[in-house]
Amino acid sequence: MTATALNLWVALALTLVVVIASARQLRGGGMRRGRAWGVIALQIIAALLLYFCLAPPSRHQPAAGLVVLGIDADKAGTLPASEGPLLLLPEAAAVPGAQRVPDLATALRQHPASTLTLVGAGLPARDRDAVLPPDGRWQSTPAPRGWMALQAPADVAPGARFEVLAQARGVAKAKAELLDPADSVVDRATLGDDGRVQLSGVARAAGRSVFRLRLLDAEGHVVDTVPVPQQTLAATPLRLQVRASAPGPELKYLRRWATDAGITMQVQADTGAGLSVGDGAVPLEATALARSDLLVLDERSLAALSGAQFAAMRQALREGLGVLVRSAGAPSASTRQRLRELGLPLQGDGSSHAIDLPGDGESTMLAARRGPLASGTLPTRDGEDADRSSHSASLPTLEALALQVPAGSALLHDRDGNAVGGWRGIGKGRIGQLPVTDSWRWVLAGRDDRHGELWSGVVATLARAQVGGDALWSPRAITWKGERQTLCGVQAPLQAFNPNGEAVPLIVDGGAAGARCAGWWPREAGWQRLQHGERTVWRYVFDAGDAPSLHRQAMLDATTQALAAAAPVTRPAMQSVPGSRWPWWLAFVLCASLLWWLERRR
Repeated sequence: MTATALNLWVALALTLVVVIASARQLRGGGMRRGRAWGVIALQIIAALLLYFCLAPPSRHQPAAGLVVLGIDADKAGTLPASEGPLLLLPEAAAVPGAQRVPDLATALRQHPASTLTLVGAGLPARDRDAVLPPDGRWQSTPAPRGWMALQAPADVAPGARFEVLAQARGVAKAKAELLDPADSVVDRATLGDDGRVQLSGVARAAGRSVFRLRLLDAEGHVVDTVPVPQQTLAATPLRLQVRASAPGPELKYLRRWATDAGITMQVQADTGAGLSVGDGAVPLEATALARSDLLVLDERSLAALSGAQFAAMRQALREGLGVLVRSAGAPSASTRQRLRELGLPLQGDGSSHAIDLPGDGESTMLAARRGPLASGTLPTRDGEDADRSSHSASLPTLEALALQVPAGSALLHDRDGNAVGGWRGIGKGRIGQLPVTDSWRWVLAGRDDRHGELWSGVVATLARAQVGGDALWSPRAITWKGERQTLCGVQAPLQAFNPNGEAVPLIVDGGAAGARCAGWWPREAGWQRLQHGERTVWRYVFDAGDAPSLHRQAMLDATTQALAAAAPVTRPAMQSVPGSRWPWWLAFVLCASLLWWLERRR
């Protein structure tokens, strides 16, 4: 029962007592009418005085400071002095003389304060929405040692490379290792001066898996480990149109890669005298280009296009078609002119030079990256035996032409981080230029996996944008077990499944109608299934126990944002406190004594 409701019941009880006593005075008949009304007035006054004794009127005074202890408050140094009470959140260790509160909002409601001093590692998710006082201070614990940021890989297609970005703190000369679900190291790198690192792996069959990111110190001891969720989705089959001025090994192995990747590919390679080999004539007209996702040309086939074909290709490019101009030789003046008309000017003399693209690191990680068949001796596509375990992690040098796309984005990067090729967005589509002439050498060297990764990245960058299958997005990149996660972009009924397999509907917040967001409280860690209309969506839920440093850093960041969002100090906060009771008690005793005297005198 609230204080207001209790005061109301007290007032009703006192009123009932006064009414009964007044009725007895009026019906008694032993007292003159004027004197009876005088006694009734004294009874009313006594009842009012008794009410104010029990519930004295409140008065306003400047609010005192409040100290709240949270997680690991004992590691934050000496507790600050405060005029107000010392309060403990549920996660805080016991302190003599401190009062335990269920949450921060309850503490602020029971003890209004002008200043709040939070001591500990930060606010848990339960307390981040509390309305904080205008003057908020934070006595924090030392920053955690280990992983402090993680960007999980995006969903990729089978056989594609995925990237993992992370940042660590507190470890000198540290290294990072990416381990696959079988605990085999697939990539290793040294952290930069800022603690950042980028690792990569290769996706296998469609499905969901959990890699692990391990942080090692200078002596090779494991400092911290976090899970890295990775989801591989079966990609929508792409449609490629390829026109070449002559057949060659680049087309041969490009077709083999496309067949293995499930890509529909139509090739036309001219042989001279009006003849061509491949899959027949590749029509370059509006209807055929609208059904294609990527058009691949070399410099001579681009220059040989008729005016109508070139106009149709340019219009299709603006409507979303991807165009790739691969190098088979130095571009002519007419080729450069047509590229300028398409919005992709080239710089450079087109001279030939060798380039080294990034390898796979140590040879001991090569088998893990290539999958379970890496340890066996398998025939190559040309029938030659190749012991895959004997190959080193280095890649053969390729030939490239000295061509650059000014103010464009890079298609590839060499071992030194220099851009190789480039692309630009034109309308809804993209056009790019790849100056590498002999990527097929990787296949002959037994590295068809890296050949596929190269072309998979190029095609994924330039091909027509596909309709995304998962429209849900979240303001927070990482979902934690037991903490509220916001899912936005809900355009259909959304359900989450509990550990028993029962569907729990998630309600869209009416206050965020534009973003259409719903709240989700996952109770289990790992991959969790959501049903968004007719589509099944998977989300990985992190457990704070599996990534303590990462969770602690997320709590520090969220607490910093909550304190920064508090209103600035404008005037001292006021709090309502009960007034003194003794004047009311004294007046009540005097009035009650007068009533007793009158009764005894009578």
